[in-house]
Amino acid sequence: MFTALLCPQSVNLSPHTPASAVAHHQHVSMQRMVHVVSGCRLLLTCQRSSLLRCAAALHLHNMANREQRIKAVREKIGAVPDFPKPGILFRDIFPLFKDAVLLNDLILLLVEHIKEKHDKVDVIVGLEARGFLFGPMIAQHLNAAFVPIRKKGKLPGECVKVEYSLEYGTDVFEAQKTAVQPGEKVIIVDDLIATGGTMDAACQLISGMGGDILECLVVIDLVDLKGAARLKKPFFALVQFEGE
Repeated sequence: MFTALLCPQSVNLSPHTPASAVAHHQHVSMQRMVHVVSGCRLLLTCQRSSLLRCAAALHLHNMANREQRIKAVREKIGAVPDFPKPGILFRDIFPLFKDAVLLNDLILLLVEHIKEKHDKVDVIVGLEARGFLFGPMIAQHLNAAFVPIRKKGKLPGECVKVEYSLEYGTDVFEAQKTAVQPGEKVIIVDDLIATGGTMDAACQLISGMGGDILECLVVIDLVDLKGAARLKKPFFALVQFEGE
């Protein structure tokens, strides 16, 4: 249609055609060109508006779908009272591992978050012990290395260490000395954050090795214990539980 309008049938104008007729023909042709260009602009504007509306609707759909997926993960996490000692409500991740489909979706949710926030990740660091369950699967999806942080004396070879405080006494985290290179982009992974002591110690250890910590990432945040507030690095938790 637009081709026909842009390229109308030619009108034979002889050398003897009056100047007024030539001028009229040129005016009509110009008006037709203006009309076609305006129509194209209107069509493109409508298409762009439709695409924006579709993109907005798709975003809302994806957000709703994401919330449903997170809800499914949250509902699968168990609660064990008085463990490991009286008065503590223990959040149990192991029911997730009985459902292969849900476990896979949990990993995908974490990977999707990372890809949305970070262009490149070199290393996923997992904290002893349950960080080892999630870290390697996340690293595989990102084509990144996986590095474990363990308690003192559990890793072979030369290690670097950091001492951190517990409720009663202290403990030590270690990593193999060359496991993280200076400047490498790192995400630290664990199953949950409570008071934040172990995650903060891991940040100190990786920073001391020269790693660039992009984010601390957990499945569960026990928000009443305010562990996230202790961290100096960006933090993300997939689900939150209050009243712990």
